[in-house]
Amino acid sequence: MTLPPSEQPADKPVAAAIGLLARQGFDATSVEELAEASGMSRSTFFRRFGSKEDVVFADHERILRQVNDRLAGSRLEPLAAVADAALLVFDHHLRNRETSLARYGLLQAVPALRDRELVTSHRYERAFLQYLNDKLPQDGPGGYKAVAFAAAVVAVHNAFLRQWLRAPGAGEGGDRDRKRAAALAAELRALAETFRPALLGAAATAQPAPTVVVTVLPGQAGREAIAQAVLDALP
Repeated sequence: MTLPPSEQPADKPVAAAIGLLARQGFDATSVEELAEASGMSRSTFFRRFGSKEDVVFADHERILRQVNDRLAGSRLEPLAAVADAALLVFDHHLRNRETSLARYGLLQAVPALRDRELVTSHRYERAFLQYLNDKLPQDGPGGYKAVAFAAAVVAVHNAFLRQWLRAPGAGEGGDRDRKRAAALAAELRALAETFRPALLGAAATAQPAPTVVVTVLPGQAGREAIAQAVLDALP
């Protein structure tokens, strides 16, 4: 499937602010400069983002809402639905590669932002766990294994993301990004298969898990291009 574009007008002020912070340095950039780059007054910037630290992760507020909406409307079985939601987050980074790369550079330079990143990752983990607790049988065999699965999904996603950010040519897009997204999808499917007996019982292993196919296409791709990309991404 092709995921909907993550780039929305609401993210443009965030992208402009992160780009400026990356170019000038976190400590060297004033709130006034960030507000100007974002196209808003200083007071509006504070009302919307709160602080320089907040603006670095502001786009994740919208992505978290999208994750919760995706989970709430999913018809996939619970483990596949969580994997699908994690792929939505990865797709956001691929579609906003310049901002993701700029933020990664800031995280390497500012220890306080790395601490904030851990909090952001935990929020995704908590969203996955809440969904699993709502969907998995209350009298099932899972116990605390749902906690482990939610944490594992976030850990695998973050490992793929860091690998992409560190790779030469991470901003080039195209086939390389599609292959990386497909590789993450395959890894998350394998992770779900590992946890499925523990979370759903031995009988669940007899049910084939739905196949989730992810493609990343530039711009407004036609039907033939979408169909070919899906075929290329099939495991």
